[in-house]
Amino acid sequence: MATTSIFEEEERPKLDKKALQSDILYYLTKGVGGAFLKTFTKLQIEGEENIPLIGKAILTTISKNPIRDMLIISQITGRKVHFMINHKLMKQKVIGPALKSIGMFRSTMNKDDTEPIDKVFEILNEKGNLVAMTPEAKYDREIQIKSIAGIIKFAIAAKAPIIPLAVVEVSNKLFNLIPSLGFVVKVGTPLKIERKLNRDKYRNERYRLAEEILGIIENLRNSIKNREEVNKK
Repeated sequence: MATTSIFEEEERPKLDKKALQSDILYYLTKGVGGAFLKTFTKLQIEGEENIPLIGKAILTTISKNPIRDMLIISQITGRKVHFMINHKLMKQKVIGPALKSIGMFRSTMNKDDTEPIDKVFEILNEKGNLVAMTPEAKYDREIQIKSIAGIIKFAIAAKAPIIPLAVVEVSNKLFNLIPSLGFVVKVGTPLKIERKLNRDKYRNERYRLAEEILGIIENLRNSIKNREEVNKK
């Protein structure tokens, strides 16, 4: 007769080697990129205390250069930020696989494409991590508002705050001698979104809030620009 020990060995959780490799590559890229940004652009970060130390949140801004801004935004917290990247960019043969290898994922390609949506909820709800969605500045304001309205729906469904931020180009002097480009990131206060705004009958209110969030991002940007103008005088 077979016997079993009362000290049965508990099954150990399996190590997710793919996720571990992705994290290593992410933090390596972040470290190298951060060293470059701080040395050559004197990157300044303001309001980093608005990023939660634990728990989920959605970071958003209007991005002039998605790859550059992704690297800059990754510096505002010690936590990993999962970026939703334009699906066209993710299709590129070199850049796409490189971004995917550090945990980035593509945006939706059409209304029936649910894979990126499932990925957002996995990151926010199952892992309690940070997601960044950054509509591009090259699109007109109507498209930007529509994009932010979509982000609001994600925030409501995931019960996650939206954290607006601005990446601002400022004047800089490389080694205090050579005029060059610098960057300032200003992080705004987290916004809690009313759940009712997810309903169809509150669509207009949702779009008004989206426009308000765009206004917050613009105000964050302008506050830095105005300060730079004062400092030049």
